[in-house]
Amino acid sequence: MRILQLISISLLTMFILMKLNVININLKYNILHYLLNASLLLTFFSIIFPLVSYIKLKRMDVNKTQFLNDILGEIDPNQNVEIFITDKFMKNNAAVLYRRNQPVIVCGDGLVNSFSREQLKFLIAHEYYHIKKNHMLKNILSFIFVLAGVPILLLTISPYLISLTSLFTTLIISFILYVSSFILHFVFSQRRELSADRFASSFVGKKCAKETLSILQKQKLVPEKSYNLFETHPSIKKRIENIS
Repeated sequence: MRILQLISISLLTMFILMKLNVININLKYNILHYLLNASLLLTFFSIIFPLVSYIKLKRMDVNKTQFLNDILGEIDPNQNVEIFITDKFMKNNAAVLYRRNQPVIVCGDGLVNSFSREQLKFLIAHEYYHIKKNHMLKNILSFIFVLAGVPILLLTISPYLISLTSLFTTLIISFILYVSSFILHFVFSQRRELSADRFASSFVGKKCAKETLSILQKQKLVPEKSYNLFETHPSIKKRIENIS
């Protein structure tokens, strides 16, 4: 995260200086505009988001517990991820937050009291896999690429498309490409959730994994929507089918 912070600040500084004509580089105004937006988003996610997450952890009054540490140790004895329990805010959830620029797992006490040890292992392994594979960073970079990278790409190729077809056709193609990139962002995000479920089920077995997901659904601990194309998480039904 520190490396990403240095990169984001450096890029933001450079693009601001270019915007103010302090640095003169032959770059189209629209492209510079999107590059500046991308660096702003990257700076927000790499600096502001961990800071907000740290403040949130402070307000949660999180505590360590040997019980959860033991479960995490069974998943990966060589890991150095911290895990905490809280009785405030996200009482019935487990999530990855940031503490001093390091990802940590936070479990609500309601979750700990409602699930068996093996079911908790599934939930913790799911969150740990997100940390292990840098899924949060991948989601952030993917989102920034959709908001800034794709428009830059379209601005670059649109003159060639217009010369080959027409302005109307170019607009249609650009619209389809932009919407498709948004859809792909959510598709890949959902795939990461499914891969985390498969990883977690390898520690507890398919039966326990399905039972855990079913409890999440029955107790409405995970928000369910009938239409989840533009959601970062797939439906519980799809997650259960993925484990089968």
